[in-house]
Amino acid sequence: MDTNTAVAVFTYVLAAGFLGIFAVVVWKMFDNTMDLSKMLCEPSGKASLSRFQLLVMTLVIAGLYVILSIENGQLIDVPNGALILLAISGMTFLVSKNIGSSKSSGSKHN
Repeated sequence: MDTNTAVAVFTYVLAAGFLGIFAVVVWKMFDNTMDLSKMLCEPSGKASLSRFQLLVMTLVIAGLYVILSIENGQLIDVPNGALILLAISGMTFLVSKNIGSSKSSGSKHN
């Protein structure tokens, strides 16, 4: 087996794994055995736009990576722009989490 064939097989296995995980998550959401509201909400119970943004950006970039890898038959390089957008989304989440924790600790001392 040559290198190109091995990479193509690995790409298909990776894509099948991602699709399998995605299918299980979607099935559990529709079956009401998985509740995403806790993942998308702050501990106070309010919806978090930064958490939602990070989830969507991660799923979009991972999905596009898998689709483009399947189309090319090999693993592709992730564009720097996509990585920068994912990093910005992650930093937004971390900053909002830090702001939220400092507000809650500040209100406990009052």
